[in-house]
Amino acid sequence: MGIISETIMSPQEYEELQKKKTSLENELQSLDEREKTLDKKLKMFEEKLMIQELEEKVKAKRESVNQLESRMKELEEKWKKPREKSEGPAKVEEHPTPQVAEEAPQQEEMVVMEPDVTPESHPKPEQQESKKKRRFF
Repeated sequence: MGIISETIMSPQEYEELQKKKTSLENELQSLDEREKTLDKKLKMFEEKLMIQELEEKVKAKRESVNQLESRMKELEEKWKKPREKSEGPAKVEEHPTPQVAEEAPQQEEMVVMEPDVTPESHPKPEQQESKKKRRFF
């Protein structure tokens, strides 16, 4: 029974163990609370960082959109100005008089092609003769 006698503690040793146990439990509880607090702060900073990044992206996108809108307004103004200035002469030029069209008659040779003949293919001499007969003046 020598082993049992060695494991028996004095009241002072037991008190010291109880104090150490209580101290460790308190430290563990304190560390748990600190861990939770730090975890919340960490999440908060992560959110703030994400918000900051999103704000930067939004700012850059706003600038891009503003530049596009500005460029679009410039182009619309340029597009409207020539139309307003050239509306008078443009209408006259759009409708040529029949006399002008008759003064410059052009004779062009038109060739009607068979549907299966492509411009790249070389027609046979027989086909060339038949095409010559179909010319319009």
